[in-house]
Amino acid sequence: MENSASSKSSGVAVSMKMKDILCVQANKVCHHILLSALSNDLFNVYCSYKESKEIWDSLILKYTVKDVVRQRFIIANYYRWIMNEEKDIKVQINKYHKLLEDLKTKNISLPDNFISKLLIVKLMESWTN
Repeated sequence: MENSASSKSSGVAVSMKMKDILCVQANKVCHHILLSALSNDLFNVYCSYKESKEIWDSLILKYTVKDVVRQRFIIANYYRWIMNEEKDIKVQINKYHKLLEDLKTKNISLPDNFISKLLIVKLMESWTN
């Protein structure tokens, strides 16, 4: 019976050691794949990272934040758009459509109610009478 318990514990130890070896190998492969996909500038930043998960988490954080900033910038451009009596109406409408297209291409969804009310507010004074 002692021999059986000893053999089970050594089997578990071998199994755990095998899992550790597989994890190390998987990390090396992922680490290599991530680094090889980066530009030279990014490679220089991330080559010192030991774990592939660290690289991945850092990239996700960096580019998610950049995307949020980009979305806010696009929304702010849309919000700041105004119509002007001195400019040609076609040019202004084209600019408005481009701003809406920017929202769509970045998958930014604003409520229709907000979009329509903002357009009405931005109309030229001569149009509000």
